[in-house]
Amino acid sequence: MGHEEEELSPDQVDLKVSPLVGSLRRTWSDFCATSSIHGLRYTRDEDTNKIVHFVWLLISLVMFICAVVMAHTFYVDYRSNPTRMNVESDHTPVNNLYFPPVTICPDVLFNMQKSQAFLKTLQLPQGAELSGILRKLHIFYGFMLDDERYSAQDIEQMESLLSLNNLTIQQFVEHLRWDCEEILYRCRFIGNIMDCSELFQLSKTFFGHCCSFNLRQKGLNFTAQRAIGGQKYGLSLIVRYKDDSYDPVQSYSYGVKLLIQETDAFPSAHASANFIAFNTETFAALRPQETFCSATVKALTIEERNCVFQKEFPLRYFSDYVYPNCELNCRVTNMVKFCGCHTYFFDFNRTRDRICTFRDIPCLVDNFANIITRNRSTQCYCPLTCEHFDFDVQISNFPLQLNMPVADKFYSGIAKNDGIVHIFINSFSYRRLRHDLLSNMVTLVSNLGSAFSLFVGMSMLSVVEIIYYFSVILRKNYNLECEVRKKMLQKGPKFAWPKANDTHSKHKKSVFIIHKS
Repeated sequence: MGHEEEELSPDQVDLKVSPLVGSLRRTWSDFCATSSIHGLRYTRDEDTNKIVHFVWLLISLVMFICAVVMAHTFYVDYRSNPTRMNVESDHTPVNNLYFPPVTICPDVLFNMQKSQAFLKTLQLPQGAELSGILRKLHIFYGFMLDDERYSAQDIEQMESLLSLNNLTIQQFVEHLRWDCEEILYRCRFIGNIMDCSELFQLSKTFFGHCCSFNLRQKGLNFTAQRAIGGQKYGLSLIVRYKDDSYDPVQSYSYGVKLLIQETDAFPSAHASANFIAFNTETFAALRPQETFCSATVKALTIEERNCVFQKEFPLRYFSDYVYPNCELNCRVTNMVKFCGCHTYFFDFNRTRDRICTFRDIPCLVDNFANIITRNRSTQCYCPLTCEHFDFDVQISNFPLQLNMPVADKFYSGIAKNDGIVHIFINSFSYRRLRHDLLSNMVTLVSNLGSAFSLFVGMSMLSVVEIIYYFSVILRKNYNLECEVRKKMLQKGPKFAWPKANDTHSKHKKSVFIIHKS
């Protein structure tokens, strides 16, 4: 029966149910008969039996559940991963970039010749000898590694040395560390031989004091040198230790560490780290890749884009947010949590936390796994950065040829145990990746519509139709039900009593004879 029929006869009214239930039944029958949703009309087909009705109702229900599940999948994907990466360009000129920061770290913490000269000026603890103090300088590795346990006697002797001479750990390190001119013999940048002090500055790193070029760090003068593609326009260095007391056998290595990382990142193990051996010539070819965000992604919330920009996630110990800095910030936080201090190379005067001394080394070593977040309970939330640079570093090295005839003045005066390294961008262009929206609300609605159209043949018009039937038509049917029931009650039933001389009625119950009008 269609909803166009406005007359309702008493025969169509079921007095056993309420007017609301009756009107719902009629509305459902009308909807199934006229709906555009596939399969529903067969659930009320008068030419078939109840079994066929049930089968079609079951099929329609299963199809509707499948559509809901698929629509939910689309929505979850939209909410959990609304962005994607697109290649913006493979031919962006490299001169748009800063030359990547280069950090050179000596593989031993201190200049032994300078350390020996400084220790001679100090008052040594009772019973201590200069040679013994020099051998105990390896205790500084306890601030960053857990490879060795140090005796309480050695720790107290080093503490006594500081106390007797009224020195802090930072002041002590300042007199032992390397200076850049003690590591870098010659520098060349963009084809010009330059004084290394014009390029490199003393920086703090996780490996102690090192020399960095183009690094943006508090206390350093950011040089902001632009990049040019090709080896000729890269950075070339001759590395030579200015230390007559350096013993490569005792230090187990003979060379320096080369670190390359983002401009704002604190040099650490998170950087691209390579060992540059002496008596070799090394070529480090860099391939940069930039990731940036479109305006639509920037407009999303942090939870939707699942990444942050530099100023959106402040760090306690570092001024700029990049992912490596967040990991190190977590490490410093754990140091303070477990040992009540942080190491001297993390001292940027941003907090009033105590600087660790030699007496804190056993605590740092014992809690090393917690400090570097090997355990899940000590890990920190570090979201990815939305915009960043990545550098693929390819290293090639060859034995140093001293007698090879070269017209380049850069090679003049090189010695046997020198290390030469060339750092350059191996292309005149680089790749840019755009962080863009994977889908928007229009795409989501389109996907939802396709899911319901595929399984049940629904469209947005079908939704309007459902609302129409179960609001306007349901109200109309309910009013009809109530009106017909009211008329039936007003007319009332007609009945007759049985006759008095009816002998059979004496043994039977009274009955009402209903006459329909």
